[in-house]
Amino acid sequence: MSELKQLRADLGRLNELLADARAREITAALARFKEDVALLGITEQEVRRALGYDRPAALPAKYYDPASGKKWSGKGARPKWLVGKRLEDYAIDAPQPRRWWPGEE
Repeated sequence: MSELKQLRADLGRLNELLADARAREITAALARFKEDVALLGITEQEVRRALGYDRPAALPAKYYDPASGKKWSGKGARPKWLVGKRLEDYAIDAPQPRRWWPGEE
C-alpha cells in the first residue's frame, strides 16, 4: 500500500476515534450540567439567558415627560430632561401587575 493510502486510512481511524471521544465528553458534560441544574434549582429561563438566547426584559419606565414623550426607568444616569427637576413630578403611577400562580384565584 502506498504511503498516501496508509495515511488516509490512519486519518479515517483517527477521525472515528475523535468522534467517539467527543460524543463521550458531550454525554458526560451534559450529565454534569443536568445534575448542577437540579441541585441549584436553575430554571430554563436562567439557562437560556446565560447562554445568550434570551435577553432580560427591559426595565419598566418609572418616569415620563409629557412634553417630549420620553421615559426613564430610573437606572443609569439621569436624562437631561430630568436634570434639576423633582422626580416625584414625573413619576408614573402605574399599578403593579398582580402575581399569578396556577390554582390561585
